[in-house]
Amino acid sequence: MKGKHLIWISLICLVSFFAAQAAAQQKASTSAKPAAGTVKQDTGMTESEARNLELMNAVDTENVERVSRLISAGADINFKDREGMTPLEHAALRGNLEIVSLLLAKGAAVNTGDIFGTTPLMQAAWAGHSEIVQLLVSRGADPSLRSTIEVPTLKKKGVNALMAAAMTGKTEVVRFLLLQDIPLNQQDAEGQTALIHAAKSGYPRVVELLLAKGAKTEIKDQFGRTAITVATIHDRAEVVKLLIAARANVHVKDIHNLKPIVYASGLDHGEIYTMLKNAMARRNSVEVVRKAPQVN
Repeated sequence: MKGKHLIWISLICLVSFFAAQAAAQQKASTSAKPAAGTVKQDTGMTESEARNLELMNAVDTENVERVSRLISAGADINFKDREGMTPLEHAALRGNLEIVSLLLAKGAAVNTGDIFGTTPLMQAAWAGHSEIVQLLVSRGADPSLRSTIEVPTLKKKGVNALMAAAMTGKTEVVRFLLLQDIPLNQQDAEGQTALIHAAKSGYPRVVELLLAKGAKTEIKDQFGRTAITVATIHDRAEVVKLLIAARANVHVKDIHNLKPIVYASGLDHGEIYTMLKNAMARRNSVEVVRKAPQVN
């Protein structure tokens, strides 16, 4: 019996010894610093790819010095992330004029769109970064380009920079873009113009600027709704007042054969209902006078 106990004790000691060795080796391999090539092999990322990602991170954290250093180190200035956004588009959206200027000075492509077809100019216009919008245009940004897919920020497909600024009420950006060679009445995929976007969101000053420039009030969206119908539905009384003053058609009907005043009544927009009713009465009386027989 004594001999058997000794054998068991010896086996247990051997097992414990090998287990301790294995644990020590595992700990050593875990704590050891990997060789330079190991990370690349594990992540599948080259040095240049890592540098490009660093550049995008530096732009997002608005670290100008780091951006400059990475560009000098060979980072791709037109590198695209998973959504196709370049460092310039990131910087334009964030509103960092210094980084935008640096990227442009280093040769960043100004009209490159992401997977949504959104350009740096559209992003800057949507966010209301007026100085960046002006800089981008001065460096060749095309205000007539439009998004090709519905974008999380712009919400619509077929949106240009002017529409982007109009839908968010960025007055100074709208004012500047109206001085450029830009299609004022261009429509997005749903048929909405910059005027309709501004009317829907309720930005009277933007509406005034667009009307003064000659924006057409009778363009219809995919539902047959003009700016005055859209403004009525969304209870934008100040905008409706401006459109009435601009001689927008208060009798216009949409694809459901409904006039703006019907929406005002049904949605209980009392102030707008009164304005539309008075406008319709005035215009009806004018028509009566025009059609009255002349007495010689």
